[in-house]
Amino acid sequence: MDLPEEIKKQLNEGVCIVRNENVVICMSKDVPRRLDVEMDLEVDRESGSVILRHIIKDDPENPLIIEYSVDKKFVEAVTQRNGEVVVYFVDEQFREEMNFKIKIDKEDLKLIRREIGLGN
Repeated sequence: MDLPEEIKKQLNEGVCIVRNENVVICMSKDVPRRLDVEMDLEVDRESGSVILRHIIKDDPENPLIIEYSVDKKFVEAVTQRNGEVVVYFVDEQFREEMNFKIKIDKEDLKLIRREIGLGN
């Protein structure tokens, strides 16, 4: 995957970062086993940042967790795309292993918008 050097420097195993608009890049050997799985969303604040945490229940014993910090620009872009986030999983050589689309529902989007300071 063609990624800017600044993003490559930030990525290592288990790290997810926002690339642009509604795209998240994760370097992980652990990828969803299925695409049609139940998910939960947690929204947290850490050190002044808003963190999204998607809990992908592909394995009930060991769910996959995707966690990344978001900004207003990302939240606006996801809102304009009806809550769609595209997650690309890459290996250590930045080759795409798979992509996974996540749909954030309207109520969760409202919560995220409030947390980031955009209102409803």
